[in-house]
Amino acid sequence: MRCFIGIPVTDALADQCVTLSHSMGRATPMANLHLTLAFLGEQSEASLSQLHGPLTELAGESPPFQQLLNRCEPFPREQGPFMALTGAACPALKQLHHDLWLCLQGYGFSPEERPFRPHITLAKPGPTQTPFKAIGDWVLPVNTLVLYRSELGEPFPSYEPLAQLPLMAGD
Repeated sequence: MRCFIGIPVTDALADQCVTLSHSMGRATPMANLHLTLAFLGEQSEASLSQLHGPLTELAGESPPFQQLLNRCEPFPREQGPFMALTGAACPALKQLHHDLWLCLQGYGFSPEERPFRPHITLAKPGPTQTPFKAIGDWVLPVNTLVLYRSELGEPFPSYEPLAQLPLMAGD
């Protein structure tokens, strides 16, 4: 199964994302909003079960925090093709991303070659999408890691949470 680890977008930020993307090409459904930390690709149930303990431990040792996203813009390049909320990774997100990849490397995963750019995809390209930029203060509460299963489909993939791991700094 195709999998990734991410941070879910919920509550007020999810509502703000839906409002922002209302007039965009193909707006991301609220249930699909997330910030990806690690794409794992095709994985067996056995390999995922090996990861559950280490990921639970990592989450338990990581304190919750907030990540500011301050731009709505075309992503990953100036011309898109996607529209996303973006922002510089705060120190806590950089640390969580780093620690996650250290954990994953112990199980044979290789870090992605491209630099980590936090983003929440708001819309895919569509006939009515006109790229624009906006500045704001959108706050993502980071208090849970989710291991997602992704099934490709049109117009959007479906994401199923396989494990939800609350962040809470250990004593």
